[in-house]
Amino acid sequence: MCKLLSMLAPELTFGEPDTISNDQGYFGPDTITWKIHSDVLAVVGGVRALFLQALEPRAFGGVQAHSRYREEPFGRLLRTAEYIGVISFGTKEEADRAASKVRAMHKALGLNIPELLLWVHNGFTDSLLDIALRSGMNLSKEDQDRYVKEQLIAAKLVGLDPQICPSNTTELNAYYENKKHELVADKAVKESARFIFLPPMNKFFRYLTPSQFLWAIVVSLSFAALPRWVRKMYGQSWRGSTLAGPKFADASTNLTLKILRRILLKLPNKAKKGPHVQAAEIRLKKEIKLSYL
Repeated sequence: MCKLLSMLAPELTFGEPDTISNDQGYFGPDTITWKIHSDVLAVVGGVRALFLQALEPRAFGGVQAHSRYREEPFGRLLRTAEYIGVISFGTKEEADRAASKVRAMHKALGLNIPELLLWVHNGFTDSLLDIALRSGMNLSKEDQDRYVKEQLIAAKLVGLDPQICPSNTTELNAYYENKKHELVADKAVKESARFIFLPPMNKFFRYLTPSQFLWAIVVSLSFAALPRWVRKMYGQSWRGSTLAGPKFADASTNLTLKILRRILLKLPNKAKKGPHVQAAEIRLKKEIKLSYL
């Protein structure tokens, strides 16, 4: 999802990607999933999802109990990004193997609860789609619904029954409307959010690379792109509000995302495409084009 994450936590959890077979995997070059998940700003959507997912008490409790995110702050996001990369761009064999590992981990930790898996699944689906739209990707309503429907494959891989998952944007929005009353932003959740903003970083990356500056941009945009009702739950100091009000805050976030996306798209392919995207290009002998529209 982002070279910045690979630099901060470089190990590959699911092994080196296949560059030999001609298997396009569960999705393929013509899917909206490839378009959104290969985008240069997908990482912003990934971090947005973390802020959103923390509001579910049971899901947050599971992270607090079983995650080592305070010892390895970028590890969790990297592993999630890599998993999404594998199931999106890898072969079916690679995707099945990665999904099997994740399902086994969830079972061992007692986290294989459909309601919690659905919450996490919807968080990533909503966040990745939202950032793609706000940063200027040209997606019709049909494209957006198609993306949500394509993610039913990802839901099944992680152990969910696709029948309980949203299959279009209307159902996805309705899910959040019905879920709002169950969400909590208590002191522990807000402290976790502050940790995401200011995670400990290796001195090399902090002082000798632009990593800290780049992370600040990513995390600030991720939070600013949250729905207004989510920012409100985090409290007044977290809203990213301005004297001009939330509408201006949202508009300025959208403009910043569009400008940043245009800048990043000018980078060389190796700097803006993750290892699984590059492997898919080699394997299928097909360039995955990243464009502003």
